[in-house]
Amino acid sequence: MTDITLTGRHLIRTFGDGDTQTTALDDVSLDLERGQFALLMGPSGSGKSTLLAVLSGLLRPSSGTVLARHGDGFVNIWELSDREREQFRLQSCGYIFQGYNLFPALNARQQLEIVLRWGQGVLAREARRQADEMLGILGLGNKGHLLPAHLSGGEKQRVAIGRALVKNPTLCFADEPTSALDWAHGEQVVELLRAAAHERGATLLVVSHDARIVPLVDTVFHLEDGRLAENAAVGYDH
Repeated sequence: MTDITLTGRHLIRTFGDGDTQTTALDDVSLDLERGQFALLMGPSGSGKSTLLAVLSGLLRPSSGTVLARHGDGFVNIWELSDREREQFRLQSCGYIFQGYNLFPALNARQQLEIVLRWGQGVLAREARRQADEMLGILGLGNKGHLLPAHLSGGEKQRVAIGRALVKNPTLCFADEPTSALDWAHGEQVVELLRAAAHERGATLLVVSHDARIVPLVDTVFHLEDGRLAENAAVGYDH
């Protein structure tokens, strides 16, 4: 893979001021490529979720740049206006949050439909078809009418994953996507993420403590105390 789609350079992120200031990211640089399934690991508090948020356009770095491929070139996502950055996220990015972030008033099918209709401009009937197809792949074909309150934690996680993947994003970011799943469903989800990278050409960055994912990814980055460890990127052949 030689087609870089996302680059972070000299990323620093601090929280607080003066004596209470802490450094979550300390001069982090990395490249991600088209079709790459990358895993970000490290101890709790090492800055993994902060790095994911900075790279994905959700949290502004204190300094440094994030360049994302857009059309024939690159954009610095932190030089875009808030509206431009929101449009970039809607059109190009998929997100899988640890807390699901589902809309409580929408059923499982509608969670996916709204992404297709609002972010992609897909017509209602086609959005429903694509949503039902994705729910079927995730083993939720008979749960599309249920609200989040009537889904288990694992089912809500799978809906969140379907919402991220249904629009075939260029970039996909996942924070502990298997944390609420038994390994049978967790492995299924990881294979879906891997297929999004290898078959659809998406760039996947996943934060996880789950070592069972390691043999299934292309690259592992290790973050410790806000810095990428030496030889942080480890490639795996399949």
